[in-house]
Parts: sequence; structure tokens; C-alpha cells
Amino acid sequence: MALEKSVLTDDRLRGILRRYGLTMRLSRKLPLGSANCYEVRCEEGNYFLKEYQSEISRGEVEREAAVTAHLAGKNLPVAKFLKTTAGEVCTEVEGHVISVQEYVEGQTYLNDLPKELFAESAALLGKLHAALRDFPMEKGMDEAWIESFSPANAVAKFDALLQVVSDADDSEDPNLSKIREDLLYKKDLVRKLSQWKPWFAGITYTPSHGDYTACQLVWEGNHIKAVIDFSAAKSLPAVWEIMRSYIQSGGACKGGAPFDTADFVSYVREYMKFAPLTKRDLAAMPYIYLFQLSRSSYGYKEYLVIRTENRDALLSFAHWRTEICREIERKAEEISRVCQERLGSICGIESAEEVL
Repeated sequence: MALEKSVLTDDRLRGILRRYGLTMRLSRKLPLGSANCYEVRCEEGNYFLKEYQSEISRGEVEREAAVTAHLAGKNLPVAKFLKTTAGEVCTEVEGHVISVQEYVEGQTYLNDLPKELFAESAALLGKLHAALRDFPMEKGMDEAWIESFSPANAVAKFDALLQVVSDADDSEDPNLSKIREDLLYKKDLVRKLSQWKPWFAGITYTPSHGDYTACQLVWEGNHIKAVIDFSAAKSLPAVWEIMRSYIQSGGACKGGAPFDTADFVSYVREYMKFAPLTKRDLAAMPYIYLFQLSRSSYGYKEYLVIRTENRDALLSFAHWRTEICREIERKAEEISRVCQERLGSICGIESAEEVL
């Protein structure tokens, strides 16, 4: 679901690829992610070309390429960045940064990753965190970010969207009733988030992918050929990336389905075979996840205000994430308790400082 219209034409694609010493034969736009992505077939082979959103800087893409190179050096499955004939890992066209990577053939999933593949996914996330432990990264979801949260501002954000709904005509848009219900729930939920701030104290932060879900994995049978797109890589709470990857990869909580705590514990156990967590991490996990997810108006704003081209798909995504909030809020105490009971004995360490 690309967020911006592409500035690329076939002629521009050919010109870009010449900078890499490649001769394009044909291109195919791919329905992937928030950037504009292409498979480009060249005389020299097949490649993946990415046109980043206009707010993404050259430095950010260069950092992504450095992360990928680091992981490749540790024999982890990634798609390497190509360099231009001038030795650069990216180039620019019309204010957009462009990169070219190896094209990895294989099976991909959205939020429908088969259950039999979850263990492999969790294990690779643990391996990534272990491999990146000493890699310098900007810290996300840090102390300043946590303290900047204002319940009043969050409520005002949802109130503004509710006003848009009130000003619209329900008879002309059958989606408005459900949108109103979701926004009222999230407005009430964000009022509770201040009580969850203390859970951030003492948890493990680790350099991470930043968007580790099924859509970032390329499979060959039951084996991961590559993890792609490190554009969101930062040092983040490990438990946030773990829980988010589990929920979004398999479509947990869709259609009113309950969150399977026992299955989630199995996922975390596979992760912990390769990267450690503390008892504090296990206890805090659902509250850290809710603190981040509850604040978001993504999908509702795009549907009601920005009215993006793919607004219906984004609205469906927003509804799903709100259902996740409802279910995780209902089960937060259970998830925290069961994780500690079943995994606490394999922690082996008591504090995040010992991990770092």
C-alpha cells in the first residue's frame, strides 16, 4: 500500500539502473509496503528497486544498507544492497532516494503466515537481535518519547477525528458507525496509558529490525531465504518487536478470534533460544505493546481526512488493530502472568542492564 504516487517511469528506471551498470529489459511494480517497489529484470539478472517516500533521507537508506551488510557478514539471510558505479548504495530522482538490492525469489505472506512457520520466524528474530547487539543504532521508544505522551493530546487527536465523523452523513457512508465506535474506545483507552509508563523501566532494549512481520520474510518451503526492509531499524524494546511480529504475522484477533496465550508463549520460547529476555521483560510485554499501539490513529486519519487512494484497505487495517487493542487489554494480566510462569525459569538473568 504505497503512500505516495511514484515519480518513476520506464525511462527513469532505465536511467537509474545504468548508474548501477545494469541494462533493464522490463519492470514490474510490486504491491508491497509504504514505498514504491519494483522487480526489474536486467540483462545481468533480476533486482529489487525501491523508491522511498519523500521524507526518507539518503542517510537513513545508507544506515539500512550498513545494517544489511553487517548481518550478511554474520551469515544471516538478507538481500544485499548493490552499489552504483560510483560506489554509492543509493541514488536520487526527483527528491526520492532509490536503492537497488538483490531480488530474492520465494513465497511471501501478509498476515497469514501458516502456524507451522512461526517457530522459524521467532528463531530468526532472536538470531537478528543477537547479531545486532553491538551494532550502534538510534534508540526509539526512549525515555523522552515515553514522557512526551500526553493523555490530553491523545484524546484531542481522537476527538478531532470524531468531529469529522459527526460532520459526515452516515447514510452516505456505512463505515462511519464502526469508525465512531472504534474511536470512542481508543479515546477511553489512551486515558489509561499513563499507568503503564512504569513498565518501561528496566526492560531490554536491543538493535532491531523495527518492522519484523511476515511481509518482510521471503520463504522457500519452511525455510526463510531472506529477511528484507530494514528501513525502520532502531534500538527498541525487544518485547515490542516480539509481540508485534507474532500478532501481525498470523492475523491474531481477526474476526473476533481470541488471543492464544499458550501459542504466544511457544513463540517467545523459540525466540529465547537465541536471545535472552529478563523476567521484567516477560511481565511488561503486553503493556509495552499496548502503550505503543493504542496511541495510533493510522488508517482512520487516512480514510477520513487524507482520503488516500487505498483508504478502504487502510481502514480495514485500522479496525483490525483496534480489535487487537481490545483483546490485549482484556488479556494483559493473563499474558504477563503466563509468560512469567512458563518462561521465567529460562531467563537466567534478572535485569536488562546485564543483557546490554
